Amino acid sequence: MASYMVIAICRSPLVPILRSPYLFVHVGTIMLSYILLVVSIVRREALRPAVFLLATGIFLGAVWANVSWGTYWSWDPKESWALITLLVYSIPLHNKSLPWFNSIRNYRIYSLLAFACLLMTYFGVNFLLGGMHSYAG
Repeated sequence: MASYMVIAICRSPLVPILRSPYLFVHVGTIMLSYILLVVSIVRREALRPAVFLLATGIFLGAVWANVSWGTYWSWDPKESWALITLLVYSIPLHNKSLPWFNSIRNYRIYSLLAFACLLMTYFGVNFLLGGMHSYAG
């Protein structure tokens, strides 16, 4: 999929907003958090840095949005689903007040269900919804 995007980018000129240096920082942070969120299904220790990177990526995206569009947050479907994903993955971090998450079995079941939010944020929004984060065509 990444190679398809590179080929598509090479064939057509980039939209001015995508020529920003914020692109690599914001998208790189988000992608790293997604990788760690997937790893966190098996290794719970990856959850805290994954959520931190996701929050950082959302914050960096807000800064970039303010520079580009003049507003930090516009309730775009991608922004909204990123926030939902952040909240869903933040819940297991509260395992002292939510003892249900102390069981590794319960945590993994929840993580697999939370993965659906991640899939919706990464794929579903792009293919099912639209918004300012849709740069295709």
